[in-house]
Amino acid sequence: MQGSIQQRGAGSRRVRVYVGRDELGTKRYIQRAVRGTKREAQRMMARLVAEVDDGRHAAAAKRKFGEVLDLWLEVKASTIDESTLDDYRYYAQRYIKPALGDFSLDRIRTIDLDRFYARLVAGEYSRRPLAPRTVRLCHTVVRQGLDQARKWGFVAFNVAKDATLPRGRKKDIRPPSTDVLRQLLDLASAEDAEFALYLRVLAATGCRRGEGLALRWGDLDAFHCELTVGRSIAHVGGRLVEKDTKTHQARRIAIDPATLAALEMHRAAMDGRAAALGVALPANAFVFVNDDFEQPWRPDVATNRFIKLRRKIGADEVRLHDLRHFVATNLGSAGTPIATISGRLGHRDVATTLNVYSHFLPADDREAARTLGDLLGGG
Repeated sequence: MQGSIQQRGAGSRRVRVYVGRDELGTKRYIQRAVRGTKREAQRMMARLVAEVDDGRHAAAAKRKFGEVLDLWLEVKASTIDESTLDDYRYYAQRYIKPALGDFSLDRIRTIDLDRFYARLVAGEYSRRPLAPRTVRLCHTVVRQGLDQARKWGFVAFNVAKDATLPRGRKKDIRPPSTDVLRQLLDLASAEDAEFALYLRVLAATGCRRGEGLALRWGDLDAFHCELTVGRSIAHVGGRLVEKDTKTHQARRIAIDPATLAALEMHRAAMDGRAAALGVALPANAFVFVNDDFEQPWRPDVATNRFIKLRRKIGADEVRLHDLRHFVATNLGSAGTPIATISGRLGHRDVATTLNVYSHFLPADDREAARTLGDLLGGG
């Protein structure tokens, strides 16, 4: 392994170690400046030689981290859905590239990432401190980008694997009470029957916001009182996109007779509205559709309508997503099997449901408690 030490000035030396030839056949070296004695420079050279022998440096042409991120995002576009890709691009452009984009890929260290994340938490790159979850999403982009660089042979290892992340804080789940939810539904029914039905569907099924907006009439099985939830609507790059559910799995959900009746009344009203305009309602139109009978409601519009509604009853703390929590917590309190709740919510597995809602589930080991009590005897 070739290495050299060059005197640069009083008390300053440059250590240079040969790594190998890059993809173009050019010789590549790593070098470090050392301020100190010749012995300290020799120790630095020995350390670098050991790192090269250990495969911790790649013989690759110099590249900036920002350029590699752009290349990675191009490749990533074919493997993830558009909304996720849009998020990755946002974090890269808004936070990562301004701070780390000009770094030479082979010069990024774990401490550089740790400092970057700490500054994100402190709000140095935004108008306010970023939440730990947002910082962790930035880290996801950094880590995956550097890992792809490793696979491409641009770097020998991924320094992001050892980065220190802010501790995540779980938000308290506060589902609306039944009284508050009924107030919301009653007010919505008085002002906008279609939006009231949308809220009822979310509260009766546990669907996510976008899943409810993606429902089509072909998803309704009136004979079996079931809905098939297999798609979701997202707003990406200024346009609406119909995509898979969050877990990329479709599920069938039983609905109650009253919700079914409300949906059938809505279908009849939609047929009547289309007939008045001299057109036929498409057989597989969206359940919650704009006046053109083609475009579904936008997710942000649904959220804004809900915000206006909740303000009128003084329930500013209730979010649209909390209707999903209403489903999970009330089913759990009623003793519904956790697997049933998990399937209804469309979680990837039961463990996810338990992790989120375990403190809302009643204790199911009372028989075990009685058995142990009998063994221990009276107190």
